[in-house]
Amino acid sequence: MVLQYADNGESQPLLADVPKGAITNRSKSKKLMMLLICGIIVLAVDFGNNMAIAPQTAIFEQIICRNHGARSSSGAGAPSNGPSNGDPCKSEAVQGELALVLGYKDMFEVLPGILLSLPYGVLADHWGRKPVVYLGMAGMLLGEVWVRLVALWANVLPLRLVWLTGLFRVIGGGDKVIVSIVLVMVADIFSEEERSTALFSLQSCIILSDIVGAPIGAWLMQHDLWVPYILGVVIMIVGSTPLLFLQETLEEAKASKAKSRHAPGTDAADISDDSSGRVEPAGKQPALQELIREAREFKESTRFIWQNWSVCLVILCMLVTEISRQSTGVLLQYASKKFIWTIARASLLVSLRGVFSLANYLIIMPVVSFLAANYLNLHGKHRDHRLSQGSGLVSVIGFMAIGLAPVPALLICGLVILSLGSAFDITLRSLATGLVPPDLVGTLYSAIAISQSLGVLIAGPLFAYLFRAGLHFGGTWMGLPFLQAGLFYAIATIAVGYIRVPPAAPDDSDGEEPLFS
Repeated sequence: MVLQYADNGESQPLLADVPKGAITNRSKSKKLMMLLICGIIVLAVDFGNNMAIAPQTAIFEQIICRNHGARSSSGAGAPSNGPSNGDPCKSEAVQGELALVLGYKDMFEVLPGILLSLPYGVLADHWGRKPVVYLGMAGMLLGEVWVRLVALWANVLPLRLVWLTGLFRVIGGGDKVIVSIVLVMVADIFSEEERSTALFSLQSCIILSDIVGAPIGAWLMQHDLWVPYILGVVIMIVGSTPLLFLQETLEEAKASKAKSRHAPGTDAADISDDSSGRVEPAGKQPALQELIREAREFKESTRFIWQNWSVCLVILCMLVTEISRQSTGVLLQYASKKFIWTIARASLLVSLRGVFSLANYLIIMPVVSFLAANYLNLHGKHRDHRLSQGSGLVSVIGFMAIGLAPVPALLICGLVILSLGSAFDITLRSLATGLVPPDLVGTLYSAIAISQSLGVLIAGPLFAYLFRAGLHFGGTWMGLPFLQAGLFYAIATIAVGYIRVPPAAPDDSDGEEPLFS
C-alpha cells in the first residue's frame, strides 16, 4: 500500500516515516477498543436479559392466571387441580401453560440462528462484519420490544403471540449469529496467542451480568414488576449504541488471507477466473455463488469429522448436555411452585449459580488442572478427557439433587454442585480440538455450534412438557425436568469414556500450559 505525494508525484511507502512503535500502538488501540465495545455490548444485553427474566416470568404468570380466572368465573373452565396453597396462580393449569409459553418462546428464538447462520456468515464476508451485527442487534431488539408489547396489551392479545419474536430475529439471524460474528471479529484482529484471553474477558462479562443482573431485577420487582422488565430492554438498547463506534475488521481478515495465500508453499486455490478472464479473489464472487461454495466446502470438510467416531461422540455429547443445561430455564418456576417462593426470591438462584460458576473457572479448575498435570501426570488430551468425565459426574449429582430436593437447602446445594460441573463444555471442546487436524478446527466448532443450537431447539418444548407432567403427578415428580437432565448428562459422561484418546507423545508434557491457567 502506498501514499501519493502531490508535490513530486512519486510514490513512497505509506509507513516510511512512521515510528515503529506507532503501528503497534495503533494495533493495540484497535484491539482494546474492539474488546471494550464488545464487552459493553455483551454486558448490557446479558445484564438487561437477566434483569428481565424474573419479572417476565411473574408478568406472564399473572396474565395466564387472570385469563384462567376469567374463564373460570364465566363457567368455561377452571384450573385442573385447583389452587395450590391458596394461590390460584400456582395451580397446575397456570404453571403448565406458563411452561409452554416460555418453552416455545425459547425454541422460536433460536430457530432463525439455526437456519440462517450460514447465509449471514457468507454475507459477513461480503458486506462486512458490522452490517450483519447491526441487522442482528436490530432484529433481537425488535423481538424483545414485541414480547413486551404483547404482555402490555395482554387484555386484547393472546399471550402466545410472544412466540412471534422469532420472526423478528430473522433480521440478522438472532442471538446465535450475533455471537458468531462478534467472535469472528475478535478472531480477525487478535492473534492466536491473544484470542483465548479476549474470549475469556467476554465470558467474564456474561458471568458478571448473571451475578449482578438477577438481584437488581429482584429488588426492583418489590416495587413494580414492569419497572425491571421495561428497564431491561432499555439497557439493551442503550448498551447497543457503542456499535456505532465499532470498527470494521473485514479488511484485516482479507489481509490475513492474502498473506497466507502468498506465503511460500501455498497455491492459488482461492483465486478464480470469471468469463472475462479477469482474476479476482473468491471473496468478490456473487453472494449466491459464494454461499454454494461455502456449503460445498463445509460438506467436504465435515466428511473427516463424521468418519471419526470419537469426534462424533463429542458432538453428540455437546447436543445432549446443551439440552440438559436448558432445563435451568424452568428453575424459577420449579422453586417458586415447590417451595412457595416469590419469583423475585427464586431469581436469586441465577445469581448464586453465576458466583460459583465464576469461582469454578477462576479458582477450582485451574487448581484441579495443575494437580492433574503435576501429580497424576495427565497432560493435554488425556487431562481434558479426565476433567470432562469428572465435570460430567459432578453435573449429574447436581441435577439429581435439584430434582429430588425436598427442602430449599438441598436445592441450593444441588445448584452449587451443578455450577462446579460447568467446565464440562470447555474441557470437552478442548479435547475435541486435539482430535482433529488444525485446519479442521473451524469446521468442528461450526458443527458443535449447530448441535448446541439443535439442543436449545429441542429443550424448550421438551422441558415444558416434562414440567407439566411433573405438576400433574405432584410431589417429587415436580423435579422431572432436572431428573431427565441428569439422565442426559449421565449418558454423555458414559459416552465420553468411549472416546479414543491417542497415546501421549513423549514430549507432550514439556512446556504445555494447563487448560485453565
